[in-house]
Amino acid sequence: MNTSCKKNTSVIGLLSMHSTIRKYMKRSTKITMKPRKLCTAPQESQHEEEPFDELIRNWALKTYQTHQALNGLLEISRKKTDYQLPKDARTLLKTRQCGKEMYPIAGGEFWFPGVRSGLKDHFRDVPPRVSKFSLYFSIDGLPLHKSTRKQFWPILMSIQEMPEVPVLMVGNFFGESKPKSVEEYLRPLVDELNGLMDNGIVIANKLIEIHVRAFITDSPARAFIKGSVYFNHTHGCQKCTVQGRYHSAHRVTCFPGMDHPARTHEDFVQSNYGAHHREKTPLMDLKNLRKQIIIADRLHLFDYGVTRTMLKGWKSGKLGGGAKWSEETISKIYALLKEVELPLEFHRKLRSVEDIGLWKASEFQMFLHYASFIVLKDVLTDVQYDHFMKYYCAVTLLSSEVYKNDWLEAKRLLREFVLEYGVIYGEHCITSNIHSLLHVYDDVDTFGPLYTISSYPFESKLQHVKNCLRNGHKVLVQAANRISEQNPHIASSSTTNPSFPFLKTKTNGVALHINRQLTLSPGFQSNWFLTHDNYIVKYCSAEQKDSTIKINGRAFNYITETLSYYISPFMKDIYEENISNLRTDEMVFLPRDIKCKLVAIKTTDNFLVLVPFLRTLTE
Repeated sequence: MNTSCKKNTSVIGLLSMHSTIRKYMKRSTKITMKPRKLCTAPQESQHEEEPFDELIRNWALKTYQTHQALNGLLEISRKKTDYQLPKDARTLLKTRQCGKEMYPIAGGEFWFPGVRSGLKDHFRDVPPRVSKFSLYFSIDGLPLHKSTRKQFWPILMSIQEMPEVPVLMVGNFFGESKPKSVEEYLRPLVDELNGLMDNGIVIANKLIEIHVRAFITDSPARAFIKGSVYFNHTHGCQKCTVQGRYHSAHRVTCFPGMDHPARTHEDFVQSNYGAHHREKTPLMDLKNLRKQIIIADRLHLFDYGVTRTMLKGWKSGKLGGGAKWSEETISKIYALLKEVELPLEFHRKLRSVEDIGLWKASEFQMFLHYASFIVLKDVLTDVQYDHFMKYYCAVTLLSSEVYKNDWLEAKRLLREFVLEYGVIYGEHCITSNIHSLLHVYDDVDTFGPLYTISSYPFESKLQHVKNCLRNGHKVLVQAANRISEQNPHIASSSTTNPSFPFLKTKTNGVALHINRQLTLSPGFQSNWFLTHDNYIVKYCSAEQKDSTIKINGRAFNYITETLSYYISPFMKDIYEENISNLRTDEMVFLPRDIKCKLVAIKTTDNFLVLVPFLRTLTE
């Protein structure tokens, strides 16, 4: 985040904090600083129930306020209100001085508070609602500035059973490259995890079992932590013993072939794979390590990998040897992209493919699932389009537990996609990412749909860590201090398990929160849903009587599965409707009737294509 953005954030934050202070000043009694118990349902008056000092603390952390700015606000509050707030921001934020916890390792400095410390600091005296933690770990490099080689290599952790708990940092390395010794970098983590898996951890007098579920990384970081050769090496595949070939004309290593023997844990630990091994890694000593180092990362393999490669290749004409897209084609695609009404859960709008070099991974994901099969229909050749749609259907099926019965079909589709990729675009195009699609089914079958083994939550944490830095002085200490401030010091909403469904009044009507992923609200972007009885409904309003929530909506007289694009039994729950067939009278539904939220794409003045918002699908 640049300086101007930080200043704007500060100004907006100060305005919102000003209104909060005025609200508190109307009260006649002083605040009582008492810890709260966990809230079991969302409360409209949550902010009013929070202690005043905690409100200011949370605001300062959310808007990345500097200690200097916060000290100024505290001084004003002490002068103009009756609240006895600390004089120093470090006291309010509970800043822990972490400088003495750093120690040198090969290539830079290392800070390792550890898994146990991270969990205990987060939960404190609040017992978790579960008795087992299945931990995901992510390791990746984070460049700090474009003008320097300095970078972080954080070790991040999340809990599968408690998605409401934020990503936690259990270690961080700072240097001008990745750590030069994987032994020094990973040994503390492996030793601690082995002890935790043997003995568990006690949090608030509750014994919690610890399991390591998976390591989620991109290809370079995966090779680094495994001590293996990198993805562009001829022996670079992490999952099978395929031997790649170097194409000198295109200066790329490709991986042709389909059914190569799988690598086994036993042979890997015994270093039986020859040129595949680069150095010994502490992960070989991690107990119960079998398939936990995955390759099917949604962000790096699919969205910023295969999908990005194909789109950029088609646009430039470098993939398939065709002509690059004309300005007319790009304008036509953008006109359709503007008609995709993405739900409010998406924080970005689809940009023109003219700016494809600037797209984020999430934009490639949105394009794939909610626009690609429409906009590419008249852009690609029939052979290219039919081939691409095998990829589209396979990734869609593997993205939801609801489609689990079709996962084997998705595996078949990906095999056909990889096999035909070399025929259509050339053998040299079967790069590491394309070859890795052959192994995706195994990861999904073991760990669950693609969204559960994704780097997206960890990438958000990386950016948060970067935004916390004030300047370039002692950045590792700064990052550690900021992380210590983020730990909740009273029972926080981050560990709350809210009670769904619930209603919330907004300026344009009543929003219905079905669960953490699914919210319906008035307005074209977030008001379409599909029921288990195959009604397509436009949400109008909702009301609650006693404990029952009733949904009022207008349904289509009948529904039609789309036949205008790709005809396949694996084009699941995709419909094409004439808006004139929408009923004028309202019907009543219950939250349990909803199968998923729908994304609407306006293809003509009268017709909509409606596509499942995948993460909202329910059985």
